[in-house]
Amino acid sequence: MWLALVAIPLSVALGGAVGQAGGSFVPWSTWISSCAIAAVVALTAVVLGYAPGQCLGTCTKAGDSLWVLVMVSVVLPPYLLYYAWMVCLSPATSLGRAVAGVPQAALIAGRVAATGVLVMWTWPLAALVQAAGWRRMDRSTWEAALLDGGRRHRAWYVTWPLLCGPMVLAFGLCFVLVLSEVSTFDLGGMRTIGTELATLYQLTGSEAAVANAAWPLVAVAAAVAFGLARQLRPGPPHAADGLLPSIHGWTGARRITIALLILSLGVPVGLLVTAATDGQAVSQFLRLHGDDLAASLVIAVVSTFMACGIAAGALAVRRCGRVGQGLSLLMQVTIWISLLVPGSLVAVSILRLLAVCHVPDVIRSSWLVVSFGQAGRLAGVALILLLLARGRGRLQVLSEMAAVDGAPPAAAWWHVHLPLSWRMVVGAALVVMMLSMTELAATMVLLPPGVPNFAQRLLNQMHYARDPQTMASCLVLVASFAVLAAVVVGLIRTVRSFHACVAAVVLCGMVVFAGCGRRSDGDDRPAVEACFGSTGKGQGQFMYPRAIEMATDRTLFVIDKAGRVQHFTAQGQFLNEFQMPQIELGKPTGLTLSPDGDLYIADTHYSRVTVYSQTGRLKRQFGRFGREDGCFIYPTDVAFSGDGRVFVSEYGGNDRVSVFDGQGRFQYSFGSPGHDKGQFSRPAALCADPERDLLYVADACNHRIAVYTYNGRLVKTIGSLGVGRGQLRYPYGLTRLANGNLVVCEYGNNRLQVFTPQGDSVAVYGRAGRGPGELAYPWAVAADPSGLAYVVDSGNNRIQIWQL
Repeated sequence: MWLALVAIPLSVALGGAVGQAGGSFVPWSTWISSCAIAAVVALTAVVLGYAPGQCLGTCTKAGDSLWVLVMVSVVLPPYLLYYAWMVCLSPATSLGRAVAGVPQAALIAGRVAATGVLVMWTWPLAALVQAAGWRRMDRSTWEAALLDGGRRHRAWYVTWPLLCGPMVLAFGLCFVLVLSEVSTFDLGGMRTIGTELATLYQLTGSEAAVANAAWPLVAVAAAVAFGLARQLRPGPPHAADGLLPSIHGWTGARRITIALLILSLGVPVGLLVTAATDGQAVSQFLRLHGDDLAASLVIAVVSTFMACGIAAGALAVRRCGRVGQGLSLLMQVTIWISLLVPGSLVAVSILRLLAVCHVPDVIRSSWLVVSFGQAGRLAGVALILLLLARGRGRLQVLSEMAAVDGAPPAAAWWHVHLPLSWRMVVGAALVVMMLSMTELAATMVLLPPGVPNFAQRLLNQMHYARDPQTMASCLVLVASFAVLAAVVVGLIRTVRSFHACVAAVVLCGMVVFAGCGRRSDGDDRPAVEACFGSTGKGQGQFMYPRAIEMATDRTLFVIDKAGRVQHFTAQGQFLNEFQMPQIELGKPTGLTLSPDGDLYIADTHYSRVTVYSQTGRLKRQFGRFGREDGCFIYPTDVAFSGDGRVFVSEYGGNDRVSVFDGQGRFQYSFGSPGHDKGQFSRPAALCADPERDLLYVADACNHRIAVYTYNGRLVKTIGSLGVGRGQLRYPYGLTRLANGNLVVCEYGNNRLQVFTPQGDSVAVYGRAGRGPGELAYPWAVAADPSGLAYVVDSGNNRIQIWQL
């Protein structure tokens, strides 16, 4: 497993970087700014973690609760903490409205919040490393230093020199992890090394290009890995004498630890609790995310077994003489490098390895590849936990005694190693399992379309601003991790039978596997006429396309996350393009052609609608940030009635449809945030039916299509939450066919569904995948009079043409 998931993928990635001449690179300005941010975060984390490290390193069983809380702070993903803190800056709050009204202030607030959250996430890690340094101090030497010169003398000549190594190691570990972080900086709108490398992979799909650009980060990760191997080597037998005694300032250190835990864990959870006022969101959680949780738990269980197996093997080979010790050192260093380098680098190397070895597609397109990638990364966490948690010298002494007594290896393992180590193994496994449930760096690269994943869905939800479903998801995740932490404590204090623990784990695994595997495949296979587009920023390439519109001459306009509007023929031939001038705060999501041929773009994160000619000339814009009439928070789409009215949908706190005249003057609005009739939760798309004077609204987070008259009277709703025929999950796109039927693009179910004007489901097309007729997170759809549907296959960066 070590060779397949760690050593060979690293060799493939680094070998590709060496073999690629020139290659891509990250601008030095980004390197400098990223290193400055990482250094500030890491230094602050080390300073804040000193007192908690002292407290954790010298406390007895009375401090178990502090250990649990610190571990929970580490395993909670930083993007969840960022989202929790940003609740108070949501456009639905007065503070959020004041900040969001000034785009530059909103950008600064997001960056400051991202940096602060990473400090709150890394100080517990720095504290754990420093706690290991406190626990490795020789008690007799430490006490003798007090007699020789007092507390200051001991601190200057004993404590600080002995803690220098752990503090430097904690700094390096936090520094590298912050450099590799992607999700938090992405949510905060910051360009860093991690985000640039992730973007580079999206553009090239090449592990060689990413490794070539990331070699400085790999070099730093290697240095930190060697430091870990040196710092966490087995302690001397005298360490078994026990912990250092409670020292002066322990009460102060405990108070500081509790205060930091309240700030980094208690306040974010409190913000989520106070913001989660919608009970219906909690009640719908299992219906919406049941398959996500089941699949993620299966992946986590498998990856945890593999990760702990790799870590335990790296420690076990130490007993095989000098050769075994050298091999163990090599395994440990490579395992930690795999943990510290960007997850996308390791993940894409695993994909390349699977392709080279001709592994069957049934495995390469299954959830197993996600477990492979997570195991390769998280083995480093399991290794650190096993090294930190094991008895300092006691296991070594008892093993030597068993060998002197002539005990065979099997008997020594059963009677010595197993009784002393099973608790720490179970604890390490649970921690790795929690990290696996929320791991994104490798998961986003390896996750096949259609395989449910809770972390991926949660990150996607976080882009919906203050959505009740996101609050419910975050709270369920926090509660689940708290329960798992309590289980760890309960195992250590009450469970005495290793075999009972194993039986419980196996039983839970069987239950999880039995509940996994639900897919939402289409019932009908579409006739695929053609496909165009690929990944990149060149002509005819896309960076996650999100909107499409067909002109009267049957040419197509497509907008992607790079803020580009590209113009194509109906056959997919590139004609021209133009670039949106401002995309720093976010990218547009809606694109519609008016009856006179102008392009109306819902400039979502700039709270406005911009009007362009088809050649890219800006003609006018209307709307601004606010909750008043005629203002927007996050506009999503535009539709036209045919009699001069312009409909604009929006979310983020207004969640309504506003109506304007052709010059952008406000007329009236309808809808409000919520889940009841006449309310919206992220209306994502609009489609007008001039024959019946009806407006169809894709009410995405309510998982339904709402049908209104042009005057704003609710006629009916179509669909409900689910994966069956007639049910919807995150409908993002709408269009009408010539016969009046409505085509709905379902992001959450990876399919198209066709409804009659009366609301009856008549066809379901497509399923999750990479091949023709398969989709990966589709965002939008357009149709021509002949029945051809142009599907925005966002996750595959292409447009598919289907005959419906």
